[in-house]
Amino acid sequence: MKASLTLAAALTALAAPAEAQHLSPADVPAIHPTKESTLQELLGQNAGLRSDRMSIALFTLAPGSAYPASHNITSEEVFLIRSGTGTVWLNATPTKVAPGDLIRIPAGIDHKIEASRQGPLSFYAISAPPFRSDDTVPAR
Repeated sequence: MKASLTLAAALTALAAPAEAQHLSPADVPAIHPTKESTLQELLGQNAGLRSDRMSIALFTLAPGSAYPASHNITSEEVFLIRSGTGTVWLNATPTKVAPGDLIRIPAGIDHKIEASRQGPLSFYAISAPPFRSDDTVPAR
């Protein structure tokens, strides 16, 4: 009887809805993956808000700077432009971007993003499955 109660309690806990969580980017320390960029990991496997399904990072690029070209092996990525303007290259094809624009990047597609010289470019990088450093490789 005790084992079935323990199993019932465990199953009930698994079925319970997850708690809603809140995190402000102002509460997340920035790291500097390149000299002219900052990154704040907001959601992901090692972030302030934990998720095994997706990740969200807030990037900011200094005016005229670019994030190195790369591609993901398994993760699909979406860039959501928060502020500023710039250019995104998908397999060497450039596209101008501005606040509110979404860029979908399937796994295996080389991509690069650059801020315009007029000001910084801030964007959310959303990945599913979540970002892992071993899933990102330099562009071919």
